Amino acid sequence: MTNKDTMQASAGGTEHGGTAEHASVPHQKVKFIYKLINFSCAAYALSLFFEGWREIGKDLSVANALTLVAGTVFTLLFLGVHAYWVYFEEKAKGTLKKRIQLFEKINLALQPKSGNKVVVTEKGES
Repeated sequence: MTNKDTMQASAGGTEHGGTAEHASVPHQKVKFIYKLINFSCAAYALSLFFEGWREIGKDLSVANALTLVAGTVFTLLFLGVHAYWVYFEEKAKGTLKKRIQLFEKINLALQPKSGNKVVVTEKGES
């Protein structure tokens, strides 16, 4: 038994999340490179927001308004993706404090539609 297995066993959990409630959660952590790319895109989108705001202060035009709107929408999108990742990492660890129905619905929509469902009980998989 490795050190990781020992720590999880002593915490009362299994390698895949611990309890039956967490059985349907993706158990892989998001790779650092994806987080870095998401963060970089969010920073760029935020700079678009501020650029649009600055340009609207100088001259109100359609292009400047579109820059502001695009910066706002993309900043919220990238922050939402990051929040989604953090939510399911916390859920997989068993340290989730509050359930967010929007993320649960998105997760259900993103899961592959397969007829093979695994039911995990306290006795094991069936």
